[in-house]
Amino acid sequence: MVTKTGVEGKRIVDRALGRNLDYGGILCEITAAQGMGKTSTLLSLTKHTIMRHPEEKIFWREQYNAPLQIFKLGPDKYQFMVREGSNVVFRDRNKKLAHVDVNPVYFKSYKDLYELAKPGVANVVFFGKSIFWMDFITELREAGEWVNIFIDEMADVCPSTNSGALYQKMNDFSGTMGAVRRCMMNLFYNTQTVADIDWRIRKKVMMHIFMPGAIKDKRSRVTQRAIDNLDRSVTIGNEAYVDSGGVFGKVRFGDIFKPIHGLQIEAHVLPEDDA
Repeated sequence: MVTKTGVEGKRIVDRALGRNLDYGGILCEITAAQGMGKTSTLLSLTKHTIMRHPEEKIFWREQYNAPLQIFKLGPDKYQFMVREGSNVVFRDRNKKLAHVDVNPVYFKSYKDLYELAKPGVANVVFFGKSIFWMDFITELREAGEWVNIFIDEMADVCPSTNSGALYQKMNDFSGTMGAVRRCMMNLFYNTQTVADIDWRIRKKVMMHIFMPGAIKDKRSRVTQRAIDNLDRSVTIGNEAYVDSGGVFGKVRFGDIFKPIHGLQIEAHVLPEDDA
């Protein structure tokens, strides 16, 4: 049954995935309880960005020491990229963490990374240190074309607990986040606990996706009760509320990304003595 909230939800997501210079880019936050579809939603948005805009470059951030999620997009939908000297290696947990070759492309600089990235696939980037993402995203303001960034667990990149030089760096990066709309950048990130992300970054968020178990943002008109009543389904996907500019609606991300049996490849950063 078609509902008003359903129509509005689809419109908000379509606009986020569209390309309109008057509207500009988007900074979107996805929140949910553990296991309620945060990463699946990020993958779904990545998949549809590839489908709609195969000419654009996409950069994806994975977690370390955990099974890589990007494999769920399917073969030929990703490229691994590793910073030279980062000590990043790939291991198979199903084979007692034996080394595995994922045929990565190595880059030396942010400019090098951008030029080597392929359009129409998820370029999965490993810097070795998550803090480098802030510098790279800042560099992307000068790309001069539409560019897309997907961050799995933003708290690793912009932690709420920071001081000294990191505190100032976060302050500068909040300026970059404020420039997303006018720089043809789309940045989607997820988190389980919004309190783990620096408040200056979250203040710039333009669009929220609330999955089951999420805690509402105080700026949103979506109520906590409504979020708590979202439908959950392992067969057709979980419902979510989307909120942008004070307008909200309901959607269901129907893409189901199940774990791939027997595939447990992870990225690890070797200690300096082991490199």
